[in-house]
Amino acid sequence: MLRLARQRSRVLVQCSQLSRVIVRHKVIPTAKKPIISPSIKTSKISQGAVEIIDPETIVSLNDVSFRLPSIKIGDYVESFRNGQYSGMVVGQKESSGGLQQLTILLRNGNTFTVRSDSVAFSVNDFAKSQQVSQIVTEPVNLNDVDPDGLLRTIPVTYNRAIQHYQRTLHLTKATSHQQFEVMYNHFMNEKHKTTASLDELASFAFKRPANEPPTPLERHVTFLYLVSDNTHFIPSRDIRASNLWQLRPQEECDNISSIISSIRERDEAYTGFLSRTKALITFYNSHADPVLGTLSQTSLDISKHFSNALTSSDIKFVNFIADWIRSPKVILDSPYEIFVPNMLKALKLYDDTLFFDRSLAIQFLKQVGMFKPWDNVGLVEDAAVAGEFIWSKEAKKSEEKMNEFTTAFLSGKDQKFIKHDPYESIRHDFGDLRVYTIDDPSAKEIDDGISIEHVPGQKSAWLHVHIADPTTYISPSHGLTDLMHRKVQTLYLPERHFPMLPEELSSKKFSLGSTAHTNKDGSQYALTFSTKLDGKGNLIDYKIRPSLVKNVVKLYYDDVDTLLQDKVNIQYDPLVDLTKSFSHPASTAFASYDNFTKERESTVKEDCKNDILDIFKMSNQHAAKRRKNGAVFFSKASPVLELLPSPLDLPQINFTESNYASSLPAIRVKLDKSAYSPARQMVAETMIMGGRIASKFCHENNVNIPYRTQSWNPSASTADRKLREEMLASRNPNTGMIEMKDMVQYMSILPPSTVTTSPGLPHVIMGIEDGYTRATSPLRRFLDVVVHWQIKAHLLGKKKAPFSLIHLKTLAKGIENREKQLSLLQQRSTQFWVISLLHRMRADGFTDTMEWNCIVNMPNRSASTELGGTMEMATGTLLELGIRGRIIKLNREVQVGEVVKVRVSGLDPLLGRVNLELI
Repeated sequence: MLRLARQRSRVLVQCSQLSRVIVRHKVIPTAKKPIISPSIKTSKISQGAVEIIDPETIVSLNDVSFRLPSIKIGDYVESFRNGQYSGMVVGQKESSGGLQQLTILLRNGNTFTVRSDSVAFSVNDFAKSQQVSQIVTEPVNLNDVDPDGLLRTIPVTYNRAIQHYQRTLHLTKATSHQQFEVMYNHFMNEKHKTTASLDELASFAFKRPANEPPTPLERHVTFLYLVSDNTHFIPSRDIRASNLWQLRPQEECDNISSIISSIRERDEAYTGFLSRTKALITFYNSHADPVLGTLSQTSLDISKHFSNALTSSDIKFVNFIADWIRSPKVILDSPYEIFVPNMLKALKLYDDTLFFDRSLAIQFLKQVGMFKPWDNVGLVEDAAVAGEFIWSKEAKKSEEKMNEFTTAFLSGKDQKFIKHDPYESIRHDFGDLRVYTIDDPSAKEIDDGISIEHVPGQKSAWLHVHIADPTTYISPSHGLTDLMHRKVQTLYLPERHFPMLPEELSSKKFSLGSTAHTNKDGSQYALTFSTKLDGKGNLIDYKIRPSLVKNVVKLYYDDVDTLLQDKVNIQYDPLVDLTKSFSHPASTAFASYDNFTKERESTVKEDCKNDILDIFKMSNQHAAKRRKNGAVFFSKASPVLELLPSPLDLPQINFTESNYASSLPAIRVKLDKSAYSPARQMVAETMIMGGRIASKFCHENNVNIPYRTQSWNPSASTADRKLREEMLASRNPNTGMIEMKDMVQYMSILPPSTVTTSPGLPHVIMGIEDGYTRATSPLRRFLDVVVHWQIKAHLLGKKKAPFSLIHLKTLAKGIENREKQLSLLQQRSTQFWVISLLHRMRADGFTDTMEWNCIVNMPNRSASTELGGTMEMATGTLLELGIRGRIIKLNREVQVGEVVKVRVSGLDPLLGRVNLELI
């Protein structure tokens, strides 16, 4: 009755794209501007919109930096998936996602099938080892397999060999028991190590000399001991590839042991925790909105009666459950996988629940008030990836150091900052030449500006790309350098942005424009990349100079678009509808921001127009040259998010007290329009020109820098080569654009972009043949800062650059992997919030009848269900929202590029999953 009463009291409000939408609690109005997801910002460095991840290829963010070694028939493996399975591989075949499907022969003669990502340890060539050959005397051809990849002949003596080997493991482990028992203390307290390799641990356990590696048997025995002591030892996520183990801090070990003891004994602290949290959750379930999780103000006040009853001991138990969410997802079970499900079962509140897993633990933490209903808990699960920015001890120390450096710099007390301009003798003064910074009204880190300089008597004008110049103040040896290196780049989350540099410095000191610091004469430092073009878009001359700019003019993208829109024939993609937006609780939440945009005067004044038109002409000439070289331009339906209030708090990482909510943040989703914005395309093109200038300069002057390259696969199959030819032929002859319905068929053949130290390599999708680098965002990307240091050292005539070639190779590879991790984190966060919007709309009944347009990205295929079965599904992109979903319950074949009508049948924001069904 309570729920029915609450449902009938919902308020009807107007909402974009809806005739009316039912909203349970209004958002609290705010005067702050919304956070806008960075897809527009990143358009300066990439063509098209931000790619949103495929829900069926979601991988651990930490998996970006490694590839698991393949497993062969005849290897011995330890597999952990719903139990532990040990035995020899007698069958293998390739599976989706680069994985393998393995058939394991167990000691009892049965076989069991697992995926290769469930294997935590392997003994290579076990079948050829002496231990096996002594028992299996008949010859076996390990390459003789049937069409399913299974050995045609499996001698029964293999069972005996496996049994004998497992007995040997058990006996060997027993003989080294004493060494194993003191191993943790040795490495943690005597060697003060927080991580150790399997070889190090095995060498200690079996007292191996430093120059003598442990045997495969000793490594295997040590692995099994580590698995059994999951209180003290934590495997790395890529345990089979790295063989690294983390040593849990002693305080955490003691806390885990204490809680486990309390659970096993069912002492008063544990039973009291169950009683008090059950009462709190029962109250929450009976008063909270059953879908959105919010409480009325009256219920908030009453909830304190239950939440205040929680004791310090209860808080420890809650945090033990939260530790499960905070801990990395690894193959091996931790104490949390074993004991948290038992705690949740003991509450007797989830009798209708099938899986007592992390998702249920997250539900529990929302019910006790640790997480807000809207929290992106996936960030907590991937906390290690964002560890340099949020929550960790490292992030806290980094923030403290950043603040110290900022205060010292602004006060002039930091002796390590460069106080006198080292480039004064070579710095070019651009005087009153106008420098146009073109960005969104909300942009703070203004790291680029553009000028055009007409020289009397010369046919070609100079185009100048002025880039913010933090390296005038920061040397490679400064403490800030290490912090920037650790962060790699600015992290853009929908909730808030985490700058690579302190905001006080990036937006107010180093940034270009009116908000930034100026010298006594009103000028600002920049590093300027200048070029002349011929009529065909070729770079016929170029310069790089440290510079002074003074006359900085701030323009907004939309205003420049208004000037340029009748000067260009914009090719809109028929599948990308830029007129729609979706919001919740209501579009009125964003009214103040929209009104500001509509009512202000244009930033493009009459005396600026000719300059902008000339810059636009030069950018088009350069783009035309890239098209001629094979550049591929394409658009995608990609979401741009706005949240209110902003910035929005991230989820709590530790539970201290219950903290419920009565209102929801507002969400609005539009499609990214950067591919159809002449202003954004113009700025992006000039930044590409800046990158080419930097690349040419460094190549011709033998300056080592990190380059970006993208090359076609020379070993591509005939089918892929044919697809490539079709793709290039399908480009619009005037714009180079490929429509989305066609491009989805070619995405699989696009080569990855990589970082290299070799100059002059092509970037084929950008249509650049002679080398490319990034150098135009030193406030947001560390590798751009490195490029600036290397170039400036050469300009000053220094014989030695700050970074050697060997150093750059190591640096670039690590940063490339880190960039991919952070990019995937940002994509997953965007997916979460768009699905959260769908979840709210579905709760209000909107999605029950709405038909969505969906383009098929991947055709029919079999996939595993949560219950271990199989289902037929395809993958498609919802064109109105730009996110991918699974098309399930298929009753016919669907083809890549086909546009189908679908309804939303299931949502899981945490997993980033949308289930769709054909209409």
